[in-house]
Amino acid sequence: MYSLYNKTSFQKFLQITSNNKFRILVILIALLFGFFTSNVFAADSLRLTDNTIVRNLFPKNPKVYFTGKYDFQDSNTIHLKMNYGSDKILNPKTLINGERDKRPRRVDIVMTLYPSDLENWREDYKDLIANRIESLKELDSAFYYDRGIKWNLILQDNPKNLYQAKKQIHGVVIHYSKLPSIKHQNNYKRILKKFEANVTAQVAGKKMFEVAKRNKENWKNMLIVTDCSGSMAPYGSEVLLWHLLRTDKDDVSKFAFFNDGEKESLEIGNAGGVYFTSIKDYKKIGRAITYFTELGYDKNSDHAENDLEAIIKSVNNSYDHDDVVVIVDNNSPVRDMELLKQINYPVRIVLCGVDKKEDINPDYIKLAYHSKGSLHTVEDDIDQFKKNKNGEIVMINKVKYKVEEDELVQLTKKVKIRH
Repeated sequence: MYSLYNKTSFQKFLQITSNNKFRILVILIALLFGFFTSNVFAADSLRLTDNTIVRNLFPKNPKVYFTGKYDFQDSNTIHLKMNYGSDKILNPKTLINGERDKRPRRVDIVMTLYPSDLENWREDYKDLIANRIESLKELDSAFYYDRGIKWNLILQDNPKNLYQAKKQIHGVVIHYSKLPSIKHQNNYKRILKKFEANVTAQVAGKKMFEVAKRNKENWKNMLIVTDCSGSMAPYGSEVLLWHLLRTDKDDVSKFAFFNDGEKESLEIGNAGGVYFTSIKDYKKIGRAITYFTELGYDKNSDHAENDLEAIIKSVNNSYDHDDVVVIVDNNSPVRDMELLKQINYPVRIVLCGVDKKEDINPDYIKLAYHSKGSLHTVEDDIDQFKKNKNGEIVMINKVKYKVEEDELVQLTKKVKIRH
């Protein structure tokens, strides 16, 4: 009786399981169970945590994970090995490649959290993280410029003693995708150049903003005249103006942009390419500079700039400003210096691209002297300009000048301006 009951029950079970709908249901349950359990295991082995204490160490906001032991697949990965507690890459030739046939997609900075006291780790390992990233950048600049790379910090917290900690994987693991054709490789090279230009401009612009911060109390209700010709691209003037508007928009009256003219004419005082705007939204400043730069780009091959024309037209167009601030390329000469006598107001000249104190363009020294204005570099404010007597020797920025008929004549250290 017992065996008959079991047999009958089993037969019923077979009948039920032979039903297609039941089979599909079983498969779905199995798949869902596998999905959830696999995610549980993944979450347990790689645990996301807050990145606040390390985010400023990375080129891009990273994700930070704890795990017992880090593991990775060999496919499409490169492991740059480092010893426990060291930032020296032991196998640099693994990465060195003259051809751009791979693009990094993700970088894991892998470390061991030992001792496992998080407070101690914050103090002991912060410099090590920064140095490992710096070692990677020095090996390949793509890791500095490619903003598309995702960054992770992996902290292994399983080791119970120093011996176990040293046996863990350490260093940098790069996950990449292959660039199969010359076209793909050249495209990536162009992307890197664009990223490099943007990063260079960001760094330069932030440095130039120091000029504005130093003179915050001196410059009020500014008319800002900015050179946006192609030569200004590396200097981050866009970033400087962005910061100015973001922090001191009430002290900005109007903007003027000049691009060395939109036409082939080199007529002094009539080259054109001077534009006026009253932007108050700092988010729009980048688009404005791009637009005005492109209007004049490649239209005029002349390297010298129409700075004085731009200043004169800007001032004549503005009626409610107090200070005239001009942002220019120190390495480009001024082609319309004969207009100098038309300027009878102080001009504050912010110089981009000054490598050394002695390398200030003499055209801008003359402009600052004649207008009783000032010169400003990342490091210095030079405002000792005044009218001097004929024959008097004047020392400006460690260079001697002689006053001859109300003009400055340079006596020492011929300034070399790059062309």
